[in-house]
Amino acid sequence: MIDKKQVFSSAQRELLREVLDRIIPPTEKLPGAGTLGITVYIENIVSANTGLTRLFNEGLAKIAIAAGETSEQGFGSLSIPAKDDLLKAVESANPAFFDQLVLQTYNGYYTNEEVFDAIGYKLPDPPTPGAQPELLDVSLLDQQRKREPFWKKV
Repeated sequence: MIDKKQVFSSAQRELLREVLDRIIPPTEKLPGAGTLGITVYIENIVSANTGLTRLFNEGLAKIAIAAGETSEQGFGSLSIPAKDDLLKAVESANPAFFDQLVLQTYNGYYTNEEVFDAIGYKLPDPPTPGAQPELLDVSLLDQQRKREPFWKKV
């Protein structure tokens, strides 16, 4: 994905990358969200909405400040349990930011082709020009059709 507009500094991008690897950590079969580069996806989403830009800039600042209070080297130098505890505290204090952070992380991660390949998901082939889509098996509606209406007829 090509950067549309940069709204994060390089320090914020690095912090976001580290945070994303805690939201979706790497496993034997799957990369972590930060390692996969979901920071670019999130920055593109955030750049399109000034409210999200502000929310993310403030949220990342709060993570950086909280990490700085714990370690002079910042978030990346913390132990995994300390990172998780810090993120839980930020989530509790800033639920709107954290909800958007998790939502955009999942959106970016679970629509990524590398993740599709790793979990064995194959996108359906596009229909050939002029092809008719498969119609619904109308027998699936038989049970519903036999029910009495639960609404008032006018």
